[in-house]
Amino acid sequence: MSTLDDAVVGGKPISEWTIEDHNKALNELGAHIYEPLDGVLVLGAGSKPWMLKVRMVTKDGKEQETEVVDALACYSAVPFGHMDKVMVEGVQAFIGRMATIPRSISHEYLGPWLVALQEYTGMDMFLPKSSGTEAVEAAIKALRKWARKYGGKNGTGIRDKNPIIISAEKSFHGRGFGSTSLMTDRLSRKDVGPLIPGIEHVPYNKVAAFEAKMKEFEGAVAGAILEPIQAEAGIFVPDKDYLKQVQTILKANNALLVLDEIQTGYGRTGANFAWQAFGLEMPDLMTVGKAMSAGFLPISCLCGKKEIMELFEPHSEGSTFGGYPLAAYVGMLTISELKRRKMTEMAARSGKYLRAKLDEVAGKHTDKVKEVRGMGLLIGVEVRPGCNGHDLSMAMLRNGVYAKETHDTNLRIAPPIVIDKDGMDRIAAALDRSLADL
Repeated sequence: MSTLDDAVVGGKPISEWTIEDHNKALNELGAHIYEPLDGVLVLGAGSKPWMLKVRMVTKDGKEQETEVVDALACYSAVPFGHMDKVMVEGVQAFIGRMATIPRSISHEYLGPWLVALQEYTGMDMFLPKSSGTEAVEAAIKALRKWARKYGGKNGTGIRDKNPIIISAEKSFHGRGFGSTSLMTDRLSRKDVGPLIPGIEHVPYNKVAAFEAKMKEFEGAVAGAILEPIQAEAGIFVPDKDYLKQVQTILKANNALLVLDEIQTGYGRTGANFAWQAFGLEMPDLMTVGKAMSAGFLPISCLCGKKEIMELFEPHSEGSTFGGYPLAAYVGMLTISELKRRKMTEMAARSGKYLRAKLDEVAGKHTDKVKEVRGMGLLIGVEVRPGCNGHDLSMAMLRNGVYAKETHDTNLRIAPPIVIDKDGMDRIAAALDRSLADL
């Protein structure tokens, strides 16, 4: 039980703060980096693990607490839902045993977690971090280190010029400078340059454009960093053979493939990792995060082949909280539970059911819905010009579902993987009503 509910902040106990109080604090004191929905989440899950409690203002101006379906799962970070018994009891059992310790000494869960990661991902070596963008920054470093030593057509290293990294337009990789440099999003890049050099962008899902870029910088391409599914852009799933062709082109030019699975990994798409659904060989490097801790902690990791990862040496990288005791313990528990409950298979089954329901709704609103797309339980609903994604998100919340738009015209729907048919039916019904409300 929280000991802060009665703490007096701003002249009144937190438990007595109104929605207006919360909004005032956020608007006046918080950097305006999000466009939040109206309402305040109440801590403590709803009656089911895929439900949340939220306080909202009714039409008559009163505050009312209601339950809503969580159709976002914190951008895919919460596979088991909120207040999952196994995860909560595991975290509670660990808290109090130890605070954090530095990586300059090992602890009893770090080694076992690395072995669990190896078994789950198939990769050789791992660099634990905290946030997804840290894993991407480390991937950029690893890619450049490898390129300068082993890159180029003859494999003797790219030394007479800067190694080139190819990224896709409309991609999302985080908020660090390297991550932002990989992206083309206008607002992410606005007024923060110069960004890091050596990044070239190509249209996503266009093999010819990728091949042309490789030719343009022949002999100087270190590799490509791509999302197997572009999530933040609006849940864009590439053609079945796109990633495989890209991998073939890269291999022919002695360049590496780095896949960003931060949002798509850990069962979300109906595969343990989305790349496995496209018939690829294992990527050279892979970034993971979000669902690594089932949403209880910020955990991320750079995973890779030994010949790349062993280029890191003492003092060339580090992380205060990367692989700290609680992170390793929770990370290992998450993998164990994903396997035990067959969550990947669950996401594949539920994704088919939810997609069919959403397609049915979209068919009733063809004047407002352009397309429904996705894989597993990572689904996007794109609305037509003239319809506003934020307005649709607000309508969804009023109709009992918490979902959120991305890039104005796309509604992202990615509920906890444990959601049942009743929850998915509620999402579809809310979308139907919300589209009618627009």
